[in-house]
Amino acid sequence: MKGTILRVSVYANFLMISLPFSFFCKSLPSVVPVKDHTLESIVSDGIIRTFRYYIPKERSETKLPVVFILHGGGGSGEGMIYLSRMSEKAEEYGFIAVYPDGYANRWNDGRNLSHSLTDKRNTKDVQFFRDMVAYLDKKIPVDHNRIHAVGISNGGFMTQRLLCESGDLFRSGYSVAAVTSKGLVSICPNPPVKSIGFIMGTADDVIPYQGGTVSIPKDLSPNSSRIPAGDVLSFEDSLKYWSSGFSCKEESKSKKRHMGKFWKRDIDYTKLTDCSGDEIVEGYLIPGGGHIWPNGFYYQNEKQYGYLSKDLDTREIVIQFFRNTDSKDKLVQNASLRN
Repeated sequence: MKGTILRVSVYANFLMISLPFSFFCKSLPSVVPVKDHTLESIVSDGIIRTFRYYIPKERSETKLPVVFILHGGGGSGEGMIYLSRMSEKAEEYGFIAVYPDGYANRWNDGRNLSHSLTDKRNTKDVQFFRDMVAYLDKKIPVDHNRIHAVGISNGGFMTQRLLCESGDLFRSGYSVAAVTSKGLVSICPNPPVKSIGFIMGTADDVIPYQGGTVSIPKDLSPNSSRIPAGDVLSFEDSLKYWSSGFSCKEESKSKKRHMGKFWKRDIDYTKLTDCSGDEIVEGYLIPGGGHIWPNGFYYQNEKQYGYLSKDLDTREIVIQFFRNTDSKDKLVQNASLRN
């Protein structure tokens, strides 16, 4: 998909999402509606911050994992409920799905953008996530060894900052339609050894997968002028950056099949493994892929709706990645108990 649909999906970012629940009918994908989520406000760093969360109705564990799902610039937590449909997976796999709201609809991800209110104020977004975990832990016990974050665009950049500055809190993360910013490299020159994944498209018209300057359209017109939004590493250099702390590195490359049966091109997959610590850095590079959450749900109004693409099932890839890193944690814990 190209053009306006690609651009609207993140930075206009779901202003269209707040349609009434009555819009949902059998022709639409199943989704846990917003009304089934809890909206909460807390004070963090002297600012009232909001987030929604979903606790699965059926749960077998006393302490639950937590997955934060971060919106893109200009978006909202509510929008991410529809886009990602992660709460369905929360019910299926038994974790708390949290959809936080950025200050002025943005995250302070380290790029230091002049046009961003949250960057100007230098909001303490990392602290906000710590405060949310503390709040949730009072509602239902949280498994502090299984806390993860995934975000798109601005939310993908913020996910990486969370891993850099709160490695003690987050087990792993995933960035969709985002590589690593040079601003983050300045803040975090020696990244912690953490598992992280990336999904990027070669035709992303906002964030260049080969590195360079992020450019955001001023409006939704096809020939809109662009606002520079910080410099980024390439897709490959982002993988190298996050695996730079591995004591010994094993690299493998392969092709992944495209979900769309009429789409003949395969997706490039790279996996870097820390052979001593079992941490993983992986990346999916989609030929012709745009600035979107692949297989995310999108619509402008009641007559125009559909999936953003059929490249990959993003939510399943992300959740299985988190579950895999969780299981490795358990193996280490069990081994230490035996010793």
